[in-house]
Amino acid sequence: MVSVPVAVRQQVDQWAEAWLGTFSHVLQLRAREPGPFNYPVEVFSQWRGKALYLCARYRTPSGRVEDDFVVRQSRMTVTGFGRFDLAYFRHTGRWFTVYRGLTAAECFSEIEGNELFWPTT
Repeated sequence: MVSVPVAVRQQVDQWAEAWLGTFSHVLQLRAREPGPFNYPVEVFSQWRGKALYLCARYRTPSGRVEDDFVVRQSRMTVTGFGRFDLAYFRHTGRWFTVYRGLTAAECFSEIEGNELFWPTT
């Protein structure tokens, strides 16, 4: 099994924290006028094994915190030698790997430039 080197994990965590912070303004606006549908209240990253997930916590129209649910939208999976596979979660309920063998910087660039990987789509 491939483990995530500490330096790589720190690099990815720093990027994720900074980039996901850019969504705070959008989340605040949505919270003011939530409308009749589920809406995102938080975006965050989460490591599970050798994969980093970009996630969003959604609130239901009921407004009760206990009804919140989490959606994982994109996944960076360590494949070894500082490389990652990049995937997004499809409406079919399955992960679809779009890129294989990217560096962390290449993954960051793809995620930032393509709304398909954004946690609030």
